[in-house]
Amino acid sequence: MVKGIDITIPRQGIVGIVGESGCGKSMTAKSINHILPSFAQITSGSMIWHDPSGQVCDLVTLKEKEIRKRCGTDIAMIFQEPMTSLNPMMRIGDQIKEVLRIHRLETNGEKAKARVIEMLDAVEIPEPAIRYKAYPHELSGGMRQRVMIAMAMIGNPKLLIADEPTTALDVTTQAQILKLIRRMCETYNMSALMITHNMGVVSNICDYVYVMYLGTIMEQAPTSELFGNPMHPYTRGLLSSIPGVYDNPEFLKTIPGNIPVDRKKFKGCEFCIRCSNDIKKCFFEQAPLYRISEDHYIRCHVRGGNDGDINNGASVTEKEE
Repeated sequence: MVKGIDITIPRQGIVGIVGESGCGKSMTAKSINHILPSFAQITSGSMIWHDPSGQVCDLVTLKEKEIRKRCGTDIAMIFQEPMTSLNPMMRIGDQIKEVLRIHRLETNGEKAKARVIEMLDAVEIPEPAIRYKAYPHELSGGMRQRVMIAMAMIGNPKLLIADEPTTALDVTTQAQILKLIRRMCETYNMSALMITHNMGVVSNICDYVYVMYLGTIMEQAPTSELFGNPMHPYTRGLLSSIPGVYDNPEFLKTIPGNIPVDRKKFKGCEFCIRCSNDIKKCFFEQAPLYRISEDHYIRCHVRGGNDGDINNGASVTEKEE
């Protein structure tokens, strides 16, 4: 269950959502595109879209036909495993060209092919005319991810949602993909929402970071401030869990405790049963987001202040059977 989150993605900015697996990162991203699984639905809140042309709309209230028209053009998404996202029976060029056909961006066959090859070249795929005819299994993991980026960018989106875009890639390829996404944002005046559990990815590419735990934002701050002055115990736990070059692998730091089993009956802070700084109030009352400094907020009774409650975002919950 994702509840009470308030996320702002500025134009040409790169915003990250970081947290453990199962915390609601991908659910948040999929709710924007209305591609939630069958067991989930948007129950309240709003997602306000500010078009560069000046138009404003609420994505939550749009009909399915309007959402389908907007997704793939204004909003595009790349997923964490390109091998399962690409059709193994279709050539790379045909799959990217299909986006142009579905959204009626280009109907001329030769012009569509030229545009696809141009986009493959833009994402730095060598010999794009040859790769146009290749099948997914003929490409490396990094090349397939570049194809996914090309497929997302072919419609000139205003917002790119990247769900774990560097999973299963080696460190060198990860750096190349992140650099490519940053360059695409700058070149095409595009914003990006990065979904990841990797704090290294966040530090390399994001301008602003939201730390999520069990569907709730625990801390949010500019990247430099979050890494330089982490305030929430959960954020500190995540950062301290990153192994260093000289750390003994037998004594790696972890966050103690387990996730609450029955979250619906839990009234207080979701993290308090794993927190060493908790007080009695933490078990019975959910903390608001307190303002620590400009653009830095924390959801914690112990380390927070008394102003800046901004808890007014959209909620995503499971449907009752």
